[in-house]
Amino acid sequence: MPYTLEFEIEDLPKTTNSFKRQHWTHKWKEAQKWKALVLIHTQGKIPSYPLKRAKLTLTRCSSSPPDSDGLVSSFKHVIDGLTNADILFDDAFTVIRMPEYKWEKAPPKKGKIKVSVVELELE
Repeated sequence: MPYTLEFEIEDLPKTTNSFKRQHWTHKWKEAQKWKALVLIHTQGKIPSYPLKRAKLTLTRCSSSPPDSDGLVSSFKHVIDGLTNADILFDDAFTVIRMPEYKWEKAPPKKGKIKVSVVELELE
């Protein structure tokens, strides 16, 4: 039976556009925050070994839709967090291919993300 993991975080990662002209320390703090949140939400749910092939479905729930590159880039630190938490062997294309990115409408101030990881057989 393949390993599966689903969780939600009731917060929204910043998009690339929101980082314009910010000092690198703000970007670093944002990265650390999301890696820590992923670690917290995956405790006790780690596979017996980091996955060498997986399908990711990443959903942003917000009151307004982001542009496509903002949607994709906003999940960078979440994916890095999955690697740091030993869910994924690596975040390389050979491991996760192209994740499925989605957007869902949410009420204002009720933003969140949904993360789904499904182990795939090695080719």
